Amino acid sequence: MSSSKALADRATALDAKLFAIRLGVTKATSFDIKHIILTTDSLSAARRTVDPIVHSGQVHSLAIILALRQFFAKSPNQHIGF
Repeated sequence: MSSSKALADRATALDAKLFAIRLGVTKATSFDIKHIILTTDSLSAARRTVDPIVHSGQVHSLAIILALRQFFAKSPNQHIGF
């Protein structure tokens, strides 16, 4: 039996918050709803979700943006609040 090990990169608290927001947004956009209200204790994480600059949690930001893009494409009446 052999096993492989991969070195995990470092994660910051901001990365963890972005991941949590990613999970929430992707789950919320999977339902047939018109409004999403995102509640977080980290305003900087909420800002990073749609920030185009390169940062450590950019993979989460891109996934969130993709989910929101599909959400907004469904209807012009779709809204998200932070």
